[in-house]
Amino acid sequence: MNIKDAILRLFKNLAHPAGIFGTLVAIAIPFLIYLAPNIKHRETIRQMDLNWPLPLFGIQFILGIVLFCFLSKDFREWLKGILPAKSVSIMTLVFAVAISIFAGTQIEARHRVQSDESVFMAVAQNMYYNHESGTCNQGEFDNGTLSCKSTSNSFKTKGLSFLYYLGMPLFGSDLHWIFTAELLMLPLAFLLMFLAIVAWTRQPLLAFLASLLMALQPTVLFQFRAMSVEPLYIFLSALALFVFKWAYDRNTVWHWTLLALILAFFAQTRQETIFCIFAFVLFALPKLLNKKDYKAPVFFVTLSLFSIPALLTISYFQGFGFQGGEFEAHGHFFEDLAKNWEVMTTKLDKNGNLTNPFLSYFNYLFAIGGIYLTFRAINGARKRNFTYLKILAFLLLYHLQTYVILENVSGDFSIEINQRYSLVMLPTMAFVAALPVTHMIQYFATPTGGKLNSKTAFVGMLIAALLFTGWTIHYKKNFNDNIMYNRNHLTIEEHEILGWLKELPQADRFFIYGRPWHFVGYGMSSIHYDNARRMTNSEMKELIEKYKGEVYYIRGLDCWDSHTYHRKAVEHRIATTCDVFEREMDLTGVKNILITNNYWVQIAKFNGRKNYNPQRIITTSELEVVPADSATKKAATLKIHYELKEKSSVAANWNIMISVNDKVLEQGLYKFGSYDKEVNLASLQPGFNQVRFVIQDLSTKSKLADVSKFYFEAANGAIALTDYPIENHKQEWGNLHRNESIEGNKLSVNGQSFINGIGTHASSTTIFDVAKKFATVKFSVGLDDESLCSEGVGVEVLGDGKSLAKTPFFRNGELHNVEANIAGVQKLTIRSFPKEGINCSHVDIINPVFIP
Repeated sequence: MNIKDAILRLFKNLAHPAGIFGTLVAIAIPFLIYLAPNIKHRETIRQMDLNWPLPLFGIQFILGIVLFCFLSKDFREWLKGILPAKSVSIMTLVFAVAISIFAGTQIEARHRVQSDESVFMAVAQNMYYNHESGTCNQGEFDNGTLSCKSTSNSFKTKGLSFLYYLGMPLFGSDLHWIFTAELLMLPLAFLLMFLAIVAWTRQPLLAFLASLLMALQPTVLFQFRAMSVEPLYIFLSALALFVFKWAYDRNTVWHWTLLALILAFFAQTRQETIFCIFAFVLFALPKLLNKKDYKAPVFFVTLSLFSIPALLTISYFQGFGFQGGEFEAHGHFFEDLAKNWEVMTTKLDKNGNLTNPFLSYFNYLFAIGGIYLTFRAINGARKRNFTYLKILAFLLLYHLQTYVILENVSGDFSIEINQRYSLVMLPTMAFVAALPVTHMIQYFATPTGGKLNSKTAFVGMLIAALLFTGWTIHYKKNFNDNIMYNRNHLTIEEHEILGWLKELPQADRFFIYGRPWHFVGYGMSSIHYDNARRMTNSEMKELIEKYKGEVYYIRGLDCWDSHTYHRKAVEHRIATTCDVFEREMDLTGVKNILITNNYWVQIAKFNGRKNYNPQRIITTSELEVVPADSATKKAATLKIHYELKEKSSVAANWNIMISVNDKVLEQGLYKFGSYDKEVNLASLQPGFNQVRFVIQDLSTKSKLADVSKFYFEAANGAIALTDYPIENHKQEWGNLHRNESIEGNKLSVNGQSFINGIGTHASSTTIFDVAKKFATVKFSVGLDDESLCSEGVGVEVLGDGKSLAKTPFFRNGELHNVEANIAGVQKLTIRSFPKEGINCSHVDIINPVFIP
């Protein structure tokens, strides 16, 4: 019988009432769901996407358990028939457990793609409390309820969220347990992949080596210590292949129904996963249609019906452009593929560490295996042995989803958050890579013209396994250092915030944040800045009282500028929103955490809306010298004039401190009025003198104003460096600025503004010919607030090449005073040098002066 006749015969077996009806229903479900938004029923799909998934998941889960229990005896009998020799099974179990222990003890449990993973958690919270499948973007937990202030349809499929939902009654609704659950899934995925390959190929050594290679990839181990959807994908893909073989062998309507339920849930891992279902369906047709019965229609309808949650998500978000940055989605498939290969085969760095969480040997082994598999498929087909051709065809069909993923995402694996997509490909790559290695071991374990020596093959496989495992484990430091996503800003931000919370005593807290669903996912109340601004003063007061003052504002990544993220990444900034919020609200700083790439996480207690005008707290006049009066014998003085203009009752809790050169001149309660103070000129130091006004709210300990005025005392010939000629200067980036920062802004260090100074960039060297005219050089030095990502800078003063003074390495927010004896010095050098890289090392030399 030719292929055409065979296909026609199969489809004739579908041509009966149940078969025709079931097929039409199975096709109609996805067609109508996808069509609906295009015929003005998008709102219908939106509502279905919010309300249908949870009950469908519940029915699917119950049906799956009932069916498996019904078929459990048959499963035990079938499993006995496929299990390999005990030695291979034990070896598989030992390695699965050992690798899992390694991952659990050497890799820190933390999210890898913060916003995506928090969406799954926020959906789970909404499922648990409100029985709705949307993302609870903003919400408040109160007495066992979750009131969502903002809910949206999740563009992520919801299978992972449903699993969280199932575990919450047992393990808690704060969801911190999910990291342990993910780790436990690693050995299960290892064993399932092993059993699936054994069932289909009857090659246990191949199954062991393929599963081992998959589990040993750094990106796999890292992901199984996070809680992203890709490890669930690996687990469910192995489960689907395993149950597929069981159904294929037993070929009953019940077995195929169980497989359909598993495949439908597999489709809930990623939107693109639905495309790999075609491979299963196509290869199942010869068994499903071997006679006219109910297998095919029941399988098709079950698969289609319980895929509705994923279909609704795909339909509702069709046409949405999720990706952005330098590359929009679509049209970069081959470009991204080439870049991904480059990233996955990047050489070790100069210290022998992994640059990316991929092992180059694995990728080259996969390439060799791909050539080998193609050769075996073609050669086998010539001899009428189609085993490897079928394997190749299944894998190519299965990875239609890989094309869809790479075609529909922005960027490539050079963006660290995109590296998780490799987990869709890695199980197949591991299988293909294991083929030539396994067959080579079997070849050498087979005497010429003889039979395979199983003991020799086992020993060979054990040696290979130990080599592969040892190679992964010897990168222990890279796992400890969390090289995967160690520059992912949001995951670091979340990690630091949660670390700060662990330092605090248990309390019910409320957070105002740019991505409030991050907190909601962990069971903590949170709203967006905009929502907080819309609250009335009385509502703010009630909120603060309800949480006993434990209301916090967090300025995170979204509040900083566009330079803080990868140019290909999908991000947006709301810096203006944050600036307006901080201008309007009364905030008390609690903690500042430098993350990386130019931004800080800044945490402040929220005290409500300001009931005063911050611009009218204090005004100061320029400092004025009052000459000596010989008639009254009054010495020359420096006159300080300022006005306190706020009259509101809240000012009764304010304190003002006036200092001159860090010595307190006056301190007391803030009182409305105009004031004059005088300081004896003789008490001032040569060079720059700082008069500083600091106003603080005593009730909240927050600083309301910090204003400085400067007076230059030129007595005895003191001269500002900014007025002295520079003999020679060089710096690694930009140009030197006098009385401005390196970017041309007002000099600013730790929130204090300065008028006089030099803005330069480390590394820098500035040389003055002082011609032995001066005794002392004095200045303050810090990193300008305009750029916050420096790893640290040091500054040194040298006289004629000899070190005279040197600061420790300092970072943003620090101001160091430098004073050096330069008596007898001809050439004075001020140099700055970075601790590590030069990025963001904007050095301000503040109020520099030469004193004779």
